[in-house]
Amino acid sequence: MSTSSSSILVCRKVSFSVQAPGGQLDILKDISLDLKTGETLAIVGASGSGKTTLLGLLAGLETPTGGEVWLTGEKLNFLDENARARLRRRKVGFVFQSFHLLPSLTALENVMLALEIAGMEPAKKQALNALEQVGLQHRLDHYPRQMSGGEQQRVAIARAFASDPDILFADEPTGNLDRQTGQAIADLLFGINRDHGTALVLVTHDLTLASRCARVEEIEDGRLVHAANPSANRRLQLVEGGQVK
Repeated sequence: MSTSSSSILVCRKVSFSVQAPGGQLDILKDISLDLKTGETLAIVGASGSGKTTLLGLLAGLETPTGGEVWLTGEKLNFLDENARARLRRRKVGFVFQSFHLLPSLTALENVMLALEIAGMEPAKKQALNALEQVGLQHRLDHYPRQMSGGEQQRVAIARAFASDPDILFADEPTGNLDRQTGQAIADLLFGINRDHGTALVLVTHDLTLASRCARVEEIEDGRLVHAANPSANRRLQLVEGGQVK
């Protein structure tokens, strides 16, 4: 099977199952999607629906039990763990809810380390530029414990796009932040998409954040359900226990 040259991410009939005490548990079933270069996609669904599992499969962090995934033109099924890691270092950025900064490193060192691991030089110059773009040029020598949650997430975003990735995966990027700070982080993410042409895949409970994406997919019973306009879709407003988050 060939993939479109404009597609940054393709998955076909992907499934993921695990063995549980009561037998096989099917978490994801027959997932298919196609994301174009520079496109934005939000994945929403109830807690435990498999959103983060799907993100891991799309990014090559997990291996599907069925189906096929292509990331930046490479078929992940054909790559071993080391090859997938090399692909992620070169082509992929990640932003997580809990920041995942190394506490013993400063903001500058956290960003530089990611660049050095990816073999990108000059790491310091690129890290300085990335931190300046997220407004943290005054926090270069501060450690995570000396920064607010919003500032830590800005460092994580700088680290994610410093290497100029083709695609950025974000798992609940505003989940640990207050509304105002979360809005600022969202503006940063969509600014990167706009200015750098980086494709963006978001997993989120925040329907306001999801509505900013060009496409929204809901996971229901392990399958994707297209929802082009989440703000107008009442069923989407009920995905988290009847509460809009």
